[in-house]
Amino acid sequence: MTSSLPISTAILGVTAIVFAANASAADLPPFPHDAPVVRGAPVYGWQGAYVGVAGGGLWGRSKHVDRVTGLDDTPVFNVNGGVFGATAGYNWQLMSWVFGAEGDLSWAGQKGSSLDSGPAGNVDFSSFTKLQWLGTLRGRIGYMPGNVLLYATAGYAAAGVKAGIKSSATGAVFDSASSWRSGWTAGAGAEWAFAPAWSAKVEYLYVKLEDGGFTTPNLGAAFDRSHVSFDDHIVRIGVNYYFSGLPIRHY
Repeated sequence: MTSSLPISTAILGVTAIVFAANASAADLPPFPHDAPVVRGAPVYGWQGAYVGVAGGGLWGRSKHVDRVTGLDDTPVFNVNGGVFGATAGYNWQLMSWVFGAEGDLSWAGQKGSSLDSGPAGNVDFSSFTKLQWLGTLRGRIGYMPGNVLLYATAGYAAAGVKAGIKSSATGAVFDSASSWRSGWTAGAGAEWAFAPAWSAKVEYLYVKLEDGGFTTPNLGAAFDRSHVSFDDHIVRIGVNYYFSGLPIRHY
């Protein structure tokens, strides 16, 4: 009986300590793993492969230079028209930044002409330049405010260019030649994610193509062109489809 008193006292003491600990714990802030999760602003997920279509307008400039004299056969003249084609690319995303590679190939209906009124020209003739197709392979870097991607782009350009000489009176073509031209392009654009997996874009590109000449077997070597310059401005709109969708992510 004498030993039961210390045991009972110990049990009561432990019970009191447990109740006191529970009461104190109730007043403490939650442990870190119980804290609410703070999530950043939603960021659209642009990473992945995509395809699309785009079309728009082109306005450029050209000039024909005489091979024999090195002088201009024509003044600088306008070359205008339209473009429509397909696009494919891939994006890598780092937080709100997007890095990508994009290629496109388009049909072009762009042409212009001028009387040969330059220092080496003959006004009985008119020279013309046509853009028949255009392709680019570019890098992209962009930043996302919300569901809009703003980007800059630059890279390689290639095009099919046709140049020739025709009669200024009748329009009959005397000589012409088509060639593959290489060059470079740079520009900027914006994409808007308007639906799951779909975006719309507007884009501007400047294209500078290498000069290329052509021979004139029908008119004779005296009319050969050493250089036909060509540079272009492009504004186009398009729609892209993303295979991985455009999910909203939190960081």
